[in-house]
Amino acid sequence: MFLTILKNFLSLVGAEAFTKLITFAAFAYLARILGAANFGYIEWSAAVLMCASLIVDQGFSSYGAREIAKNPSETARLTAEVVTARFLMAAIGYLVIVLFAFLFVSDQTIRLLLLIYGLSLWALPLLLQWVFQGHDRMNLVALTGIIRQTIFVGIVFAFVGSANDLLIVGIAEVAAVAFAALFSVWLYRRYLASGMDFLKPKISAKLFREGAPIGLSQMFWTVKMFGATLILGLVATAEDTGYFAGAMRILIALHTFVWLYHFNLLPSLSRAWVEGRENFSRIIRNSMRIVVPVSLVVGIIWVWLAPLVMRTAYGQDFSNGGGALQWLAGACVAAAISGHFRFGLIAAGFQTKEMLVSAIGAAVAAILIPVGYYRAGTSGAAAALCFAEIVVLLCSWLIARRVLFGADGNDLPANENFFESLPEATR
Repeated sequence: MFLTILKNFLSLVGAEAFTKLITFAAFAYLARILGAANFGYIEWSAAVLMCASLIVDQGFSSYGAREIAKNPSETARLTAEVVTARFLMAAIGYLVIVLFAFLFVSDQTIRLLLLIYGLSLWALPLLLQWVFQGHDRMNLVALTGIIRQTIFVGIVFAFVGSANDLLIVGIAEVAAVAFAALFSVWLYRRYLASGMDFLKPKISAKLFREGAPIGLSQMFWTVKMFGATLILGLVATAEDTGYFAGAMRILIALHTFVWLYHFNLLPSLSRAWVEGRENFSRIIRNSMRIVVPVSLVVGIIWVWLAPLVMRTAYGQDFSNGGGALQWLAGACVAAAISGHFRFGLIAAGFQTKEMLVSAIGAAVAAILIPVGYYRAGTSGAAAALCFAEIVVLLCSWLIARRVLFGADGNDLPANENFFESLPEATR
């Protein structure tokens, strides 16, 4: 089973490496063309959109993927329920963006940029990668992502040539999401079902009841990651927001590979939990033996290269963000390890407990990011985010240790504790 997980992960990584490379090139280009202040506006608008997009999802996709992995025959019903729910939430999400834009954004250009970005919410319900995830068709997940990011990057390079083209970035996002959604519908009909029954409205109380905790957890995660730029933008200068956003863009690009790994692991964990705790424990333990040492090595290299990467990617003007990027290495390493426990809780049906962990991390980040910025600038804000992610790691481990593996970890095979089972050099 672990070989299948690894094969699917490598498929996702290959596609994601390509899309992240071209997307990062596009944003590096935007940073140079638009300048630090306008680049900060773009990233700030994207952070608002990310928060709104989580309103649309509400954890429905993770819940749907988990249930499809357990019972593939329920694919059509679950797809119809999730698509219906996400369209309802898209209306709420766009209303939130409209209210936010008119109540809190005074600059008309930035307000219009935000409203344009928000239009992409209406296409999100038809992005069906979660269905492919539930069927372990990670090649289809990867293909949809390639289509989306290629269209965005192509429009940016083709039509953005000066600071006056700020709104085109929002248009590029809308076009990319819309086309990717249509493409994923075509893939669904070609490989999973030929009909269009998933467009027939269908409401399920269970979907909202079990998906909501996952959705809230995702919102709390956004407060830590994308929300960090939003929070800093409310207290910092436009230039500092741009420096911090540049470092966060690199973190988010690299963190995607962490998320993809656990995204790929979720269906296998869901099936293993049904089969029995022994298989469930074995999957996580084997994964930890690989992820922990690799993450630590990557983190050390990240800290060493961070200042050079900021200057090379964005230009000499962004060198002030090097310290922030160094701190963010710790946040990524902690997330790579904690993901085993957080996704394990979701797979086992303890999504409410996982939500609690994410809420604690979000609260710590929201409180400490402004404090860190006032005390040490962008590096202080990044250090606060790193500390919040370490809190998440410790809390998720303590909860998973109790509810998944027994109060003292002795329910693991051969009476092994997770950390005791790791190679000596990684403890």
